[in-house]
Formats: sequence, structure tokens, C-alpha cells
Amino acid sequence: MKTLLVLACLLAVGVGPLRAQKAGDFGAGVVLGNQTGATAKYWLDGGKALDMGLGFDSDLTLYGDYLWHSWRVFPQPAEGKIPAYLGVGAQFGGSSRRDNNAGLRAVAGVAYWLPRNPLEIFLELVPVFHFSGHSGTDVNLNLGLRYYF
Repeated sequence: MKTLLVLACLLAVGVGPLRAQKAGDFGAGVVLGNQTGATAKYWLDGGKALDMGLGFDSDLTLYGDYLWHSWRVFPQPAEGKIPAYLGVGAQFGGSSRRDNNAGLRAVAGVAYWLPRNPLEIFLELVPVFHFSGHSGTDVNLNLGLRYYF
């Protein structure tokens, strides 16, 4: 399934202009890392978005985040866009290391939106503070790709 999603995103290159950062825009794709799986992003306005995902590592994990984006952190390239973002969220699901890994997430990331293509490539660091089952903290590093419809 991961291969199919990656191929669909790669085939979408050149389909149309990038429309991200408008209210109502929706992107879906894949994420690789500690929460390998599917990801989606829904824009609320030009700087705020909801990010959600389904991780398929050793067990099924569901997560959701509220994100704030800024285009002032990095110099912007001649083509494309590079926003930095911060967010907070929650994570739920089973884990082989814990009976229940429900916890709070803090997200710090950077993205690159390709010029003239509806694709977003992102890298994020996500500490997860577990509050149910066994307490503790995990740190996830994720690399992903989203196609905007």
C-alpha cells in the first residue's frame, strides 16, 4: 500500500499549480519514520492547518495535530515555498512497548512546496509524552510527501 501511495504522488507531478495554504485545501500522502503510514493535511487558513495520520509500525497508531506555519523563519527560494511549523496534538493506539500509548504530541517541522506542482515534502521532529499506560517520552523523526487535490 505504501508503494502505491508513493507512485500515485510521483505520477501527480506536473498535474497543476500548487494551491496549498488556502482554507479548504486538502493534501494526502505518505510518511516514513517512527510513524510510517498515511498522512493528511487540511488547511484552515493561510497559516493554520489540521494534520492527521495513521501509523502502521508494529501496531496501529492514530494521531492528529493543530499546526501554525510561518514563512519568515527561512529565506524563501526563487521558486517554491519553505514554511516552518509548530503544532500540538494527540496520539492514540496500541504499542508493543506499552499497553496503551495515548499521549500528547509536540510537532516542529519544515516543508518544501514544489513550484508548479501540488506536492509538499516535509521533515518533522515529534516528541510524544505518554500519559496512559506506562508513562514516558518517545521522539519521532518523520519524512513525508503530500499531494494536494
